[in-house]
Amino acid sequence: MEPRPPNREILNQLINFFWTAVGFTPVVWFWIKDGLNLYFYLFVALSLIVSILPEKIFRLFTRSSRRSLYEKLGVKQIRRFVQNGTLINAVTNKEKRSVVTGVSQARRYIKTIAMYERFHWACFTFFLLTTIRCLMVADYKLALAITAANALYNVCSILLQQYNKVRIHKLTGHPVV
Repeated sequence: MEPRPPNREILNQLINFFWTAVGFTPVVWFWIKDGLNLYFYLFVALSLIVSILPEKIFRLFTRSSRRSLYEKLGVKQIRRFVQNGTLINAVTNKEKRSVVTGVSQARRYIKTIAMYERFHWACFTFFLLTTIRCLMVADYKLALAITAANALYNVCSILLQQYNKVRIHKLTGHPVV
């Protein structure tokens, strides 16, 4: 009897948990030290406002409409270690599979990508504002740790979502934004 590959959804959730823990640990640590004060609530509010901005605002921050730029930035390496990424496919014995096989699926997937991108822009804003607060109280080590976490957790994710949009466009030939 052949052993069953690990459950894909459980592995995806474990990866999500891992990256969320890595990303949020220094942020949570800072706010435990600083307390949930006016700055915390103001930063949460500003981050929530970012999450509801119109799509055209987010388009202003799109790096490129070419896959090659994202690939030079290392997005293919990032894709190895995320949900439904190369590593998950290898461990679950799945061939390279496309989430999108047609235009209607592409439209649905674009909505999912937009949701992920908005989430990471809101987190990026909160992490950035928290870094500024760290600097205000001279906690330079945590400021550096949060900056690193922001790059790893949010910037990489935003670039990956933008890359996915470009890939969907190439696959379907239809504009995706």
